Amino acid sequence: MAVSKLWSVKSRLGTVIDYATNPDKTSAKVYTPKQYQALADVLAYAKNEEKTEKEFYVEGINCNVANARDQFITVKEQYGKVDGIQAYHGYLSFKEQDITPDQAQKIGMEFANEVWGKRFQVVVTTHLNTQHLHCHFVINSVSFVDGKKLVDEEKAWFKFRLVADRICEKYGLYYNPNPNRSKQSDYLTNKEKAGMPTRYSVAKESIDEAISHSTNLDSFKRALKEMGYSYNLSPSRKYWTVIPKGYDKPIRLKNLGEDYTNDSIMKRLRENQDRWADIEPFQRAVYKPRQYRLQTRKDKIKKVGGLYGLYLHYCYRLGYLPKYKKQNNARLHYLLKEDLMKLDQITDEVRLLGRNQIDNAEQLFSYKESVIKEIDKLTDDRTQLRKVSRTKLTDEKLCEVKEEISSITDKLKTLRKEVKLCDGIAERSKVIEKNLKQIENEEKDIERKEIRKYEQRR
Repeated sequence: MAVSKLWSVKSRLGTVIDYATNPDKTSAKVYTPKQYQALADVLAYAKNEEKTEKEFYVEGINCNVANARDQFITVKEQYGKVDGIQAYHGYLSFKEQDITPDQAQKIGMEFANEVWGKRFQVVVTTHLNTQHLHCHFVINSVSFVDGKKLVDEEKAWFKFRLVADRICEKYGLYYNPNPNRSKQSDYLTNKEKAGMPTRYSVAKESIDEAISHSTNLDSFKRALKEMGYSYNLSPSRKYWTVIPKGYDKPIRLKNLGEDYTNDSIMKRLRENQDRWADIEPFQRAVYKPRQYRLQTRKDKIKKVGGLYGLYLHYCYRLGYLPKYKKQNNARLHYLLKEDLMKLDQITDEVRLLGRNQIDNAEQLFSYKESVIKEIDKLTDDRTQLRKVSRTKLTDEKLCEVKEEISSITDKLKTLRKEVKLCDGIAERSKVIEKNLKQIENEEKDIERKEIRKYEQRR
């Protein structure tokens, strides 16, 4: 059994309850299309627990499913707590392929009763529309017993695993008594497989770079500090951690892989001692005086100017221009490392600026207005076509109208994405300017120090 986290609902209360009790997801696949449609039509009337048919797997705890929303609101009004979080929504997913909907609903009810049933109203449903059966829970945020809100233990979803495991064991279902909690999410894993940088992959590169220039723990710490990392590498600490500059949340090194545990890092540092003569101390970019200076790709990009030139220069600093030159992410400035995780968005924004030859804020907002007008026009056209589709048409004509509606919908998706990109550019461009200015000032300081050292050595 896999249990997801519990999340809060701050929007309209009816929306989440309607989703959880959606007949398309809770009805057993045993009806003909006509029967199913007729059944869907009468759900508004027949969804209370006395009238709901067994196949729908929708039940309420301390409330009537047909009037759950109104009953939730009545409790809130009674205790004067109608603002803020309206409800909590969670789900329980079953790994077994042969578990029946009846059994899933029974387990879901038992689980919800034990965790919330003494003080809260809960809607419990079982969805049958995916490969794995799963129960949804919608819990009122205010207790009908004492008017207190759901807090602490009652919403600590991680601790509910123990309740879920015990119920699974009771019914002879699979559960993992020792799950690997250090495994990173599939989202991050897939990004890494696709070659996209993540917070963890960038930290890995930085640690590898620091180790390659270190022979002991002290030199390893100095290298990390030079790359903008704070750390807790105390020998008495069970799990060593690092914090990238600009972040608050630490990264446990053991979560990066077997080569990054406390013992593994110390072993790698000891191995470097055997070839200490080949190990160069970690240094930031060293200034090398030149008698002349040739024009570089950086200088050519700077000449572009405007918003497009600003973004191109930023991509150059991130190491993704030019394409043939691979950037060492470990040595990137800490202000740039955060945007490595946003390369998809930045790339889309660069392409929009280049494609539409946008150089300044006026052109950007003018383009955005034209896109919004196009969206309004297409929305009106689609509304008219939907009205036409409800009239009496031949099958062939109806098919044509639906295809045209689908085509407009696809165009609207693209245009709405363009509007979001325009908003992103307006916001990000100011941040980019600020970051680049700070980075250049720091680099100038380092360069002045290096020149001073060079002059003293002469």
